[in-house]
Amino acid sequence: MRTQQISAEDYLLNLDPRAMPRYLPREAACYLGMPTSTIVSWFYGMPFGKGEKRGWFAPLLVPASDDLLSFYDVASAHILLAMKQKGISQEDLRAIVNGLRLDPRFDNRYPLLGRNFFLFGGNKVKLVIKQRGKRIQFSRSGGPQYGIKEVMDRFLSRLDYDKNKMPLRLRPLRSISETGRGFIVLDPRIAGGRPVVKGTGIVAEIIAKRNKSGESVKVLAEDYRISERAVQEAIKYYPAAKAA
Repeated sequence: MRTQQISAEDYLLNLDPRAMPRYLPREAACYLGMPTSTIVSWFYGMPFGKGEKRGWFAPLLVPASDDLLSFYDVASAHILLAMKQKGISQEDLRAIVNGLRLDPRFDNRYPLLGRNFFLFGGNKVKLVIKQRGKRIQFSRSGGPQYGIKEVMDRFLSRLDYDKNKMPLRLRPLRSISETGRGFIVLDPRIAGGRPVVKGTGIVAEIIAKRNKSGESVKVLAEDYRISERAVQEAIKYYPAAKAA
């Protein structure tokens, strides 16, 4: 029986760019506005403690490769960040992920992504996960201003989806209280997945660097033919320390 030969070009065209390894952990952490150590611990594990109390924090999710994360990985971290922002503990995050992974309705590879998670986490008042015979419930009573549903809705709304509710683009939301229209977007098909101004291929970091060198918001907006608000969000996304 003859096997069909597939050219390298066709093979690459059939790959989902969203699943391809592309981000260093420190890059993903920078884009999401969180510590690199947290990203590393979620995807690769991390030692903790000293001496006899030294232990190992096992990873929560499976990375795209041994040293790089995919866009899907970053989107998964974005959702975990929503839960972390609500004060959910690492232990409970692990129970949530494991509970979803064991549930046949969810994708074992990406338990925090897809149609079922979107319906489960975004459209119900409570996020309820069964794990080891226990019920973990996070509801509106979790905080004076935002309940878990409100937090999840805000973070999920920053993702653009395909027909299966798998993420296509991400407009990172770094905190519950952050405001802005989400002009900065990660799109794995544009600029190698680096943060760009939505609807363009303009890399946000370049705008921030030009502003740091002395060019005004008005000049940059006119130069790139984008709104001043988009320029301001790019500058805010890359503070001086990050744009250097």
